[in-house]
Amino acid sequence: MNEILQQRIESVQVGKNITHAQIEAKRSLRDRLERDLEDFLASGGKTQVLPVGFTHFKDGLIPQRKTRTISEKERLEKEKLIEAKNQEIREYKEAIKAQRRLLAKNKRDAQIKEQVAVLGRFTNKHPSKDDFKRLAELTGYQTRHLRDAAKGHTKLGCEKWVLVKKVIKNFKVGVKG
Repeated sequence: MNEILQQRIESVQVGKNITHAQIEAKRSLRDRLERDLEDFLASGGKTQVLPVGFTHFKDGLIPQRKTRTISEKERLEKEKLIEAKNQEIREYKEAIKAQRRLLAKNKRDAQIKEQVAVLGRFTNKHPSKDDFKRLAELTGYQTRHLRDAAKGHTKLGCEKWVLVKKVIKNFKVGVKG
């Protein structure tokens, strides 16, 4: 494998790794140049010498570049405008982030309140630890997670919370499974 790689590297260095199309393109270019040279020599073979100072520009003067120079004052004003716009954008993005955080916090707080209410009713209705343990088994939570949620200390996952509500709604006392 290593020998093949070495051979490829050497062939590229030598110039052997050229496609047929590349070879044909070089050959046709060489032929065209030879024909042009033969035509040039057949027509006399003399070159036209341009006089010193020859130019196609008006009055023989090369025009200066058409760049607009920016003064230091204009540059500073531009930078201030850009910085002001950037600051405005930063404030706008920060406001959007704050609004999103507030919405998420409100949603979280609302779910925690709902958890406290629903699980509180459940514990009042079914004070037995076995019932709470069975609820935890049915929903896939540990009993301490449900107890913390009932006290408002933690938030249950949204999908699991929907499952917990369904199980509580259809919960029968003393029935296993």
